[in-house]
Amino acid sequence: MGRSHTLAFHFILTLSLGFIFSGHASADLRDIDAVLQKLRERATAVESISSEFSQESHLSVFEETIISSGRFLFRKPDKLRWEYLSPTTEGFALEGDQGVRWTETTRTSFSLRSDPLMNVVARQLLAWATFDLAWLSAEYFITLEADSPVLLKLVPKGSDTALVLKHLLIEFSLSSTTVQRVELHEQDGDLTRILFENSQVNTPLDDGMFR
Repeated sequence: MGRSHTLAFHFILTLSLGFIFSGHASADLRDIDAVLQKLRERATAVESISSEFSQESHLSVFEETIISSGRFLFRKPDKLRWEYLSPTTEGFALEGDQGVRWTETTRTSFSLRSDPLMNVVARQLLAWATFDLAWLSAEYFITLEADSPVLLKLVPKGSDTALVLKHLLIEFSLSSTTVQRVELHEQDGDLTRILFENSQVNTPLDDGMFR
């Protein structure tokens, strides 16, 4: 897995936030506590998420921007799929505590009980997907940067995450209730920008997509 994909893989736990957020009136958005509470209430109705994405990786070790694309799937209570489809194929799928990761030439099964890294990634991603407000408040300082379009900034509280991640930016579309951009700003100046399209909430997702 290339460095740009590895970085995004480690931080995919942030992505589900964008699909659970929904549009609110500007007056409500001025009160971050009210926004978070509404998001938590809204999250209870989210059973599944499906979206296509394109990713731009601006890394100091490369002169050119690295472009890739793929899709993200989530289904309650504990099913996940994150995969890159271009320019290479790689990703992982998870059902309960059993999962599989793959590249163009390999496919390997794993268990969260014996894979500490995947256990952390899955635990945090599921917390975001279900909008566990207690967990989010413990992990991030969340501020409202703008309300037209809505722009949130998340700064990690934990020292381990803060060593790598400076902050996140999440921007919403003016004409829809889903996120249109997520940016991961790293401490060394590198930037990963993920743009979403064709996002769908609560559509049927086959069990086979998570195996």
